[in-house]
Amino acid sequence: MSRITFLDNAQGGKNNWWRYLLTIILTFGGSTLLGIAVLIPISIIVAFIAVLINDPNYVHTIFSNPLFELLMNGVSYTLFFLLFYIGIHFIHKRKFISLINTVYKVDWRRILKGAAVWFIILGIGTLISLIIEPNSFKVTFNPNTFIILLILSLMVFPIQASFEELFFRGYLMQGIGLLTKKPVVPLLITSIIFAIIHYWNGTNTLMSADIVIQVFIIGITLGIITLGENRLETAMGVHIANNLFVSVAVNTSNGGFGNVPSILTSTSAPNPVIDVPVLALSALVLIIIVFWNKKDDVYNIFRDKIDVDMDRVEINEI
Repeated sequence: MSRITFLDNAQGGKNNWWRYLLTIILTFGGSTLLGIAVLIPISIIVAFIAVLINDPNYVHTIFSNPLFELLMNGVSYTLFFLLFYIGIHFIHKRKFISLINTVYKVDWRRILKGAAVWFIILGIGTLISLIIEPNSFKVTFNPNTFIILLILSLMVFPIQASFEELFFRGYLMQGIGLLTKKPVVPLLITSIIFAIIHYWNGTNTLMSADIVIQVFIIGITLGIITLGENRLETAMGVHIANNLFVSVAVNTSNGGFGNVPSILTSTSAPNPVIDVPVLALSALVLIIIVFWNKKDDVYNIFRDKIDVDMDRVEINEI
């Protein structure tokens, strides 16, 4: 048994290698096919409207609209979520909540606390940037579209961010944890994978590299929080808040979310020399706040041995 009992939850199901492969294929391959099936009738309807109004550019206008893209992103992640649930329940034959914690009860307060703390940290960082470089931001608030953006974001990003946490910090980290007794191994591997798949969020090589490094830092941070707390809820809250902040509060003109009508838009070019240290400092502040007076919970992730019975005692006290 591993020293972090959250990782041992995978032992409660069936863990043949082909079950992981089949679940991943079902989740991403199946959702891609279903997404196409959803997109075809939508395309037909939009094209039909374009003919009715005699506007050949109408199709491009709709499909290039960042709010429409956000909506379709929500559809995609909803399909991911549903098919992933089917894979966990029927292929692995384990409880879905075992991806979240060891007590089999979601602590919603941790989700809200994680979201609030990270949102505040990002807000303070943005305020400092506004004071230092006010010309690097422009106001893009549009009352006519902002309410739509807010509603869509509150619908889409809790689903998207929760799925990514369940898949990377839950499913993959627990699965890799079956192969090693050292929690730092699944922590690093899942953070690397998590970072690499975000490479295509950038619009140029420099931005993509900047994003990969920053996402790796976020992945490591969320992984430490998950392993240190022996549960996933706080990491889910942080991830949700991060995506909501980037979408609703301060977007980047050439970032992964496109030109959504957020309150502010950062116009500064990506600069890893500045971006990476600032994010690393923010992540460190987050970890310090989460594990205030609980530093041993973080040290346990990097220790070679730990008394598993002590983990069980701590879990019962939660």
